[in-house]
Amino acid sequence: MLLQFSVENFKSIKNEVVLSLEASADHDHPNNVTLIEKNHVLNGALIFGANASGKSNIFLAMTAAVLTIRESNARQVGQPLVHIVPYKFLVDAYSVPTRFEFVFIAESKRYVYGFSATNQRIVSEYLYVYNTAKASKVFERQGDEYSFTSVYEKSLKPYVERNTSNKLFLATATAWNCKETRVPLMWFVSGINTYSNNFADVLHLTGPMFANDEDHSLKRFTTNLLQKADINISDYELETMNESKEQLLNSLPGQLRPAFSGFDNLSNLAVKIKTIHNVDVSGEERPFSLDFSEESLGTRSLFFLSPILKKAFETGEVVCIDEFDASLHPLLVVYIVDLFNNPEINKNHSQLIVSTQTTELLDLNIVRRDQVYFVDKKNSTGISELYSLDEFSERKRTDVRKAYLLGRYDAIPDIK
Repeated sequence: MLLQFSVENFKSIKNEVVLSLEASADHDHPNNVTLIEKNHVLNGALIFGANASGKSNIFLAMTAAVLTIRESNARQVGQPLVHIVPYKFLVDAYSVPTRFEFVFIAESKRYVYGFSATNQRIVSEYLYVYNTAKASKVFERQGDEYSFTSVYEKSLKPYVERNTSNKLFLATATAWNCKETRVPLMWFVSGINTYSNNFADVLHLTGPMFANDEDHSLKRFTTNLLQKADINISDYELETMNESKEQLLNSLPGQLRPAFSGFDNLSNLAVKIKTIHNVDVSGEERPFSLDFSEESLGTRSLFFLSPILKKAFETGEVVCIDEFDASLHPLLVVYIVDLFNNPEINKNHSQLIVSTQTTELLDLNIVRRDQVYFVDKKNSTGISELYSLDEFSERKRTDVRKAYLLGRYDAIPDIK
């Protein structure tokens, strides 16, 4: 589970911002909190803010950090770290390192891992583990200088010479079967995933999941979710096709073609979907099929979101989705958020972190104050700031939605 993420000097984020999922002492909504290894952890966080305030940059920062870790071993000597994009309104912006830090629980232990980097090299890196109530240093790195506590030095030091200035030691050591770094590295590989609401990105990720649904468990989950959302789809038929990129682009509606045109491996994504609708015809229920492109954007979004949700509930991973509510009805958004607070469904303690404009969620009868975050950007500086509703110490009876729309917490557009 993710306890905290912080980032500094990334896109519109100049100063450090911290997203914490460690629950406060508030006793409201106990189902929204998971007790794990003596840590009270929130099941999710909601991020609100005006357009162009920097909400997406929080998610892009997490994505950049995770991908930099995952791709480290494949990076060639001298190859740039392409995901590092600093705050650009600085002189010599690219010489100032970007810093990331994650605090998380993996296999019943608490870890702190962070690194700072320019787009050319790793500037610093560190890993701590809580074997007891006190953190123990596994390793620290400043440039090409490494330090270890005595208990880890013998096992870790041999991997230093195998690392390079543009690779992360966490990934390099694990690639050489270092057991001390394997658990935290694997958490970044499979314990946290970030998603955009881009239809092409989602299809690229979830298309194979639908195609490989041999036991039809995903079909049952998806149709159940659609029916819970009051969408009249009783079933669907999916056919995988071995089409070329040009064939697939020509089969798509015109408005979707630009989004797909940048993918080189579109032939691997070719799936044909037909949805089945049971319709009353003269008192008799009859099935009718529709091509998937004829369904609404909201239906398509929910359809391709379902494998992500199912996988999260099975694995307990952290799911981070930018613009989560795009094309989804507010009541449906509330319903999905509630799934993560349902212990009968979210048995493996998955977490949901989303950016949203669904103000129906700004209700203290639904969420806790420490689950709500705001992003605000001052036009005079271009700097995004992240802060929690919990900092305002609102009373339980406060109409948070109304207060937000009236500008009490900033993070709304200043419409002239």
